[in-house]
Amino acid sequence: MGDGKVGFDIIATFSIQTTQIMGSIQLGIQHAIGGLASKPERDLLMQDFMTVETTNFPSEGSNHTPAHHFSEFKFKNYAPMAFRYFRDLFGIQPDDYLMSMCSAPLRELSNPGASGSIFYLTDDDEFIIKTVQHKEGEFLQTLLPGYYMVN
Repeated sequence: MGDGKVGFDIIATFSIQTTQIMGSIQLGIQHAIGGLASKPERDLLMQDFMTVETTNFPSEGSNHTPAHHFSEFKFKNYAPMAFRYFRDLFGIQPDDYLMSMCSAPLRELSNPGASGSIFYLTDDDEFIIKTVQHKEGEFLQTLLPGYYMVN
């Protein structure tokens, strides 16, 4: 599998087997949501929509990441403050989101998208994750401010 972007509200770059992608997504989400808990809520700024936080996850772990049995990977968290705002707007509590996304293995949906995207479903059927190519991820990121302006 070539480099791709994994998208939902957090996008990551991987080139590993799908079972490792699913587990890596879950580790990345746990880390990202946990990191947001320490950041105070505030009004969004335009720069929040373009923010990309990159975290390396070595297999042996680090001072900031847990050890894991997957290949080393890099997790890119796109617009974390903006997506926290959107989750709050829709009443999605951080604990509920983490339980849905990370408490059980994700399921890969059998029909890949026309673009070669892979879809994953949370065990409780609450969320779908779609992998996207780099250009599509960049395009989706440019749409975020418009969703904020509507509210």
